[in-house]
Order: sequence, then C-alpha cells, then structure tokens
Amino acid sequence: MKPWMIRSSSFVLTASLLLPLAQAHAQSPEAATSKMVNSTQMDKATLAATSKVKLSKEAALTLAAKLVPTSGLTLTNVSFRSADGWRSFPEWSFGWNKKDPNNEKVLLSYSVSINANTGELTSYSHYDQSRNNLPYAKRVSYADARTAAEQFLQKHNPGKAAETRLYLRELPEPKTPLSADVSYTFRFVRVVDDVLFPDNGADITVNGAGVVSDFSLSWNDVKFEKPDKQISLEEAEKLFQEQADPKLSYLLPWKRTGAEKNTVTLGYTNPFTFYLDAQSGKALNQSLSPRSESNEPVAVSSKPLSPRRSGGALSQEEAIAWAAKTFDLGNYELRSANYSERDYQGNRSVWNLEYTEKGKEKDGYVFVAFDAVTGDVYSYSKDRPLRKEEEKPAKTVDPKKLQAAAMETIRKWTPTSAHQLYLVERDEEGVELLKSSRYRITLERYIDGIAAASGSAYLNYDAQTGELLSYSADFGSETYPAKVPKHLSGDEAVQAWWKESEAEAVYALEPLSEEDNKKVQEQPSYIPKRTAKLVYRVTSTPFEQPYYLDAATGEWRSTASGKVLNLHRQAPLDLKGHPAEKELLLMYEYDALSLEDGKILPQKPITRGEMIEMLMISLNQGRHYPMYSLERKATYSDVANGSRFFSAVEGAVDRGLLDKNASKLNPDEPITREELADMIVRALGYNKLADYPGMFQSPLTDIGNAKHRASIIIATTLGIVPTDKTKFQPQGAVSRADAAVTFTRFLEKRGNAGTESVFIRD
Repeated sequence: MKPWMIRSSSFVLTASLLLPLAQAHAQSPEAATSKMVNSTQMDKATLAATSKVKLSKEAALTLAAKLVPTSGLTLTNVSFRSADGWRSFPEWSFGWNKKDPNNEKVLLSYSVSINANTGELTSYSHYDQSRNNLPYAKRVSYADARTAAEQFLQKHNPGKAAETRLYLRELPEPKTPLSADVSYTFRFVRVVDDVLFPDNGADITVNGAGVVSDFSLSWNDVKFEKPDKQISLEEAEKLFQEQADPKLSYLLPWKRTGAEKNTVTLGYTNPFTFYLDAQSGKALNQSLSPRSESNEPVAVSSKPLSPRRSGGALSQEEAIAWAAKTFDLGNYELRSANYSERDYQGNRSVWNLEYTEKGKEKDGYVFVAFDAVTGDVYSYSKDRPLRKEEEKPAKTVDPKKLQAAAMETIRKWTPTSAHQLYLVERDEEGVELLKSSRYRITLERYIDGIAAASGSAYLNYDAQTGELLSYSADFGSETYPAKVPKHLSGDEAVQAWWKESEAEAVYALEPLSEEDNKKVQEQPSYIPKRTAKLVYRVTSTPFEQPYYLDAATGEWRSTASGKVLNLHRQAPLDLKGHPAEKELLLMYEYDALSLEDGKILPQKPITRGEMIEMLMISLNQGRHYPMYSLERKATYSDVANGSRFFSAVEGAVDRGLLDKNASKLNPDEPITREELADMIVRALGYNKLADYPGMFQSPLTDIGNAKHRASIIIATTLGIVPTDKTKFQPQGAVSRADAAVTFTRFLEKRGNAGTESVFIRD
C-alpha cells in the first residue's frame, strides 16, 4: 500500500525574495532550472511557517551543501514546504546546476532537501551529463550498486539507516544490463520492533557509473498498534493455506502473437493476495477490512437463449427501424449512423446510432450499438445531467429490485450472451452507489462456470427513479475450448503457489477515516493521526515479470506472453572455469541459449535464429520487441508467424540486419562466421560503409572471394569477431562460446564513443 497523497504547498525563495509555488524536488535538469517569476513581497504565511521550524534557511543550506561539490555550480532555487498530509515533516530544498556557456544546456545539477526540524536528508537527486557516454565495460554490477546505496544511506542519513532494512524479497535481482545506461533501485524499509513497515522507508537509485542519482524518504508519524495476543508465524502459514480462495479462470496473455493470439489458457493467479489479522487470524482485504465471503455467481440465464433476430446483416434503414422497436426514441431524432463490418474487439458486424433530443442542439442524446446480425444490444447510453451533492435523493430504489431488473434487461437485450453473464454478488454489496447518486450493477462473464478472459456487463441506474441510464455488454474475440480441460484442483493450486510463497509479519497503514479524508481535501496543511495495524502477508517468488500457474500442465507462465517460465534458473553443469563462462551466462540469462541435459555446450555451433534473437534483444534493451500481429506476412518461408524466432527475425529485417530478398533463412542451421560479421556490422550501423569493399585492406588471406569482405574487415579491425593473424574461415561455424564472446565485444564497442573515430557511421 502506498501512503495517500494530496497536493502539497511549497514556498520557493531566491536571493531572499519569495517566489511562486514550485516543486520542492527537482528530478531532472529541466525541473531544476525551471523559470520562476520574482515577487517583491514575502508572503506572511511563508514567514510564519519558516519561523516555526528549528532550522533556518542558512543552517539547512549548510547541511545540504555537504552533499554537493559546489565549486563551479550556481544555486538556482531555494524552497520551503511546511508539513502536510503527504509528507508529515517541514522541508527546506535547494537546487544547483552548471550550464554550458555556449548553449545553456545543463551539464550538472543537484537537488537536496533537508528536514527543517531534524536536519536529516529527505530527498536528493543528481544529474551528470558526462555520464551519458559511460563505456559499457565500465558499468557497475548489481552487487557494487547495492554497496553504493547502503553506504550512501549510512553516510548521509545514519538515523534512518539504523531504522530501516534493505528489502529484496519483492524484486528479483536484475539481469546483467545490455547497455551502460542502466540504473538499480533499492528499497530500505522502515523497521519497528523488528517488524517491517513497508509503507515507510527510503528509495535509492544508483546509476551505471555507481553513483547515487536519486534518494527519497517517506516517513509518517504513526501509532503502531500492538495486539494483546499474536498468532505465531506457523499458525499464520496454516491459516493462509486454509483461507486461500483459489480462482480458476481463463487467461489471455496480452503479448501472445501468431496463431495462439486469441487462444486462452486455464490458470490460477496468486491466491494469497490478502492479509491476516495478527491477533485474530481472520482474513483482511487490501483496505484492512474483513474479507467478505463471496457468494456463488448466479447466471442471468440457465441456458442459451435464442437470438433476437436471424438472417443477414441489417441495412441502415432496417437498423434504424430495429432501434426504434427496441428503445424509447419517440422524442429523439437520428443524427448519425455508422456500420462496422468487423468490430475491433469482438470481430462482429455492429451498427452504431446516435440520436439527439428534438428541439435541443447540444444537450440531450441517446447512443446505441447493436449486432447487425443477431440484434443483440452492446451499448446504450442516455444523457442525464449529474446531480449535485446537495441534490442527492433522500430515498433510493431498492438495490435488489435493480439487480432483478438488470438481469431481465440482459435477457431481453443481449439474449445470446445471457447464459455467460453472471451476477457475482447477490446482495446489496453487488450494487455500487456512485457519487452522482447512480447505482452501478456489474456482471461478469463465465464460460462453463469459469471466469472468462474478457467480457462483462455494466448497467447504471438513477438511484432515485430507477431509470436505466446506460448499458454496456462487452466481449472479446478470444476462443474457448468446447469443454473444460482436465486441470489441477484448487487445493493443488494452493500448494503449488505455497511452494513459491513466504509469510511474514508487517505493519500496514490503516486507511483514513471518511472525516479525515474530507479534511485533507479541504485543508492541505491538515495532518491526520495515522495508525498501523500488525498483520501477516505473503510474498511470492520475485520474478522479472508477472506469472500465473497453468492449471492444465502445472507450469508457470508469463502473464504477458504466455511463455513457460523457469522461476529458478538452473546453473549450467559444464561452465565452471570455462574461458567464456561470463559471456555464455549472459546469453543464457536472456534465454538466447537453452540447456541440453543441464549443459550449455560451449562448443556446439550457434544457430542463425539464436544469434538473431540475441542481437534483437540487445538492440531493444533486453526486450523482445517489436511484436507482430497475424497480419504480418512472413519474410521467409521457413520462419512463419508463430515460430519462436518470428518476432526477432521480422524485427531484424525491419532494422536492416537481414537480407529481406532471400526466400529462406534456415534459422535452425549454424550461422557462418561471415554471416555473423555482416550481422554485427549492420547492428553497429556501418552497413553503408560495407558497400565499398575496395576501400579496405586486410592481412587476412582467405576472404578475397567472401560475399561480405568489408564487413569481415570492419568486425575484425574493431576486435569484435575473433580471428588469427591470417585466416578468418568465412564459411566456418561459430561455436556458442565464440558467439558469446563476439556478442559481449559488440555490446562494448556499441557503447564506446571512440569507435566512431575508426569508421564513419551511416
């Protein structure tokens, strides 16, 4: 949970003059040097606020300057922020920068904030333009960055260092970066009586050069409730498993491409996303209120209903007549009609009609959308001005009656989908009263009793009159199996998730009362009293991307791509002490190489597809973008849409790394040394230069007839592709070890500014 936030008020001064409101913390050179307009009068409120704190501006500036090498820098802004609900301590903030005298570009900037009562560092940011050209080989490791973060906190805020603990459970150790432009973020969580309080702590970011670039402290004045009796960790672990409510659902990974793009997977998401009261052991939701027992979903219809009409698609004239028959449009006239043969979401033909109220040019409208073939209604909305707060009705319609009316409307308007729409909550809790005095009833889509990957219905009613104001029935175009596949039981899913889970006691910040919420909105300086409750929570094995449990296979899959994941990467059995161990581990880390019987096989030839994939991952900063839709025609006949290498190959074609005129790529065959050299040169952007092979001389004696002679010379001159003094062996295969070394050298040369002095880039 994150602390609630409100607009904070800060006072900015410069040269002893009061300036208008400005942000207390400059997070970028642009923010640090934002233009400010002078004011000739000092606001009385500012004087009053600054006079109540223990540190003067001068004293705070002395402390802040200790973090800044002020020689050559200009103090550009000073600000003061009084304590408020967002940050419950007053704060002095200072900003410095250094500009290029020729173009006013910011070369160096610092921003430092100091607690105006305690003198503690509360915020810090640092920007150094010269770090933009950091060589890849000079970047710091994750371990070194962690040490830098710990030392910074200990040195510049030892008090908070003693009250916090570096918390690594929620975030996985990041992968080895593929460029020098990298940053590592660490969270130091507040600890109270040896119990974590995740809502408070310090966040520290370390850049690729090993320098702390950002520091931010979040700290509340909180009363920590200690229960009279606390259940043990062992009891909590047992209760979590007993009270878990695993939900079987169909999932549709949003990044899935190719033939499986619209194919759903049956899965279980994390069933431990709730708290346990540390005293009673009862389940709590994220707002710390008791978790209510969910009712069994109730279908709008127990069986499929007949469509409203049959036959071909409605013409415009027929659609207008159909709308008049379905809706009360007597006081409205048609303004526009639009027909979509293939609706963007459901892949269906749809009519969209818009009406305006007679005699009114601007206000008063009705919008409807319905299936051009079945006549099913997908959308209806009617313009009604929102009531003001003081106009809220004293009496409202019975929610249960509205639920019954909603289900009847669905059966009448969208009968072909009525058996797939379910009312999840049957009591008043299933009806949401909006601020505008409107009731919203939500129904969810289920397929054979299992939550669907998409689909829902929303109905909004006037809370006083019960009039239906809007209706929406939304369905995706994904496909579902004819019958529910064989799958893990809920208990089996709970146990699978539990093996990847860890329970711990934490303090959680109680939400604000309704009265306090109102006060902080009306009075920015109001600081409510906060309370933290002792609870147990569960954290799952951290991974670089969200995941779920495949209910059919028991495998872990990416929520984004649907690909099978290995949450605990196995160390290769045959790499220890190998000369290219570090380089091979990098390619294995990004899944460009896979293990065979637990081995990486360094001498095995690398395939064309594997090398292309790794180069594309590096060019996209570790991601497999771009993704291509089913409409993308395959460039090569042997790399079809749906192939493991399809996106990487098509991305390489678009970036000019491959010859798009060839009919085949042969992705599973070994790449030759000549092809590798050409691909590397293209990835560096030297392909135009390689068009002039006669410009280059080389001691290599076996490349005279090579198709990519210039690329070979460029790649070997830069020291990227290894070779001996006189032989290159253009048609020779490339071992995985040599490919890994070549790839690492490519990363180093790509980020080396000095490379451009050797060749002219295109």
